[in-house]
Amino acid sequence: MTLLSVVVPTHNRADYAISCIAAVLGFDAPDLQLVMTDTSTDRRLYDMLHAEECAFLRDPRFVYRKIDEPSNLTKNHNDALALASGEYVCVIGDDDCITSAAIDAARWAVACQVPIVSQTVKATYAWPDFRSQLARGGHASRLYVPRRAGTARWRDGQSDLGAALARAFQATDGMPRCYHGIVRRDLLEQVRDRTGAYFHGSSPDMSGAVAMACLVDRYCEVDLPLTIPGVSGGSNSGRSAMNTHKGELSSETQTSGFEDRGWTAGVPRFFAVETVWAHAGLETLHRLDPERATGFNYARLLALCRIRHGEFDAAINQAEREASSIRGQAMEQDIKRAIQGERRARYRYLLRRALKPTAANGRRYFAKLETVLAAAHAYEQYATEKGFRFETVIQSIDR
Repeated sequence: MTLLSVVVPTHNRADYAISCIAAVLGFDAPDLQLVMTDTSTDRRLYDMLHAEECAFLRDPRFVYRKIDEPSNLTKNHNDALALASGEYVCVIGDDDCITSAAIDAARWAVACQVPIVSQTVKATYAWPDFRSQLARGGHASRLYVPRRAGTARWRDGQSDLGAALARAFQATDGMPRCYHGIVRRDLLEQVRDRTGAYFHGSSPDMSGAVAMACLVDRYCEVDLPLTIPGVSGGSNSGRSAMNTHKGELSSETQTSGFEDRGWTAGVPRFFAVETVWAHAGLETLHRLDPERATGFNYARLLALCRIRHGEFDAAINQAEREASSIRGQAMEQDIKRAIQGERRARYRYLLRRALKPTAANGRRYFAKLETVLAAAHAYEQYATEKGFRFETVIQSIDR
């Protein structure tokens, strides 16, 4: 019986994906499954996997599906998750991998009937092609790791949903995540039964987190890496780090289909991290718990867009009018106060960076790692040396 399905959608990123496959299948765990849907048009990954010297397709734990019909990010995630058979699911990107702690977490969750095990992400790998505006190439080929393992705690999904609404769904930190988290698959099946799909909107990671927060009261969070998120030059994270992850809705397959169906009122009609997160979170919430959507912080979303994406002023103005209509009152003063707050937060961040003016910013890292497979090996060796064990961390939780 499959315990944990690691679900990985991919598209035209063969060099990342092949390393991800090697890293996940490298764990000696017969109850582990890797599911990958491939919507690539270049067919490079397909050819790699079908090469005579490649043994991955002969591993019974690997489910690979080549999809040739037109798709987008959300549909690819929905198609991939539909192939999973594990009792628990962990969704990651094609430039990421899991740690052995993810398998241990799933085994503990089954034994203790815990619906979700989430993490405070403390291990990150930057591929050689990763660049950012502040550090430029300083992060490239590095694996950042925690200096110590922390504790475990119970969290409340409803409270976390309220906090996420106040943040305008900006990032999934502090939420019950199926993206880089361990989630019981029947919860995701409930979402599909009620709404017609596992994920909605233009950001599957935000959609999944909001859906889980709607369904789960108590879940577990651990201060231990269950996964190693990778950031690469061509990824959304990589483009965001260079402030190039923006444009018209029609310019990205991630959002163009949703523009045709009708974009969410009150969310500016352009493509950026802030708008994509808000769109996916609200679209999911409208299907599962629409009354909670009244708590969404439109002022913060619009403030962030004005600060970071002033070139889309017309779209932001239109969204402000829509948000004012939804709220039943003008938003101008609320947005001004939010802008002041966001600028103060930015100044504090830049001051902290100035005190430690290096790419690492005081963090522990391993350098010269060319793939996520190498990063996975380096992390497991480091975790063994440091005594990072899921069983130890989970002992701190009150059963």
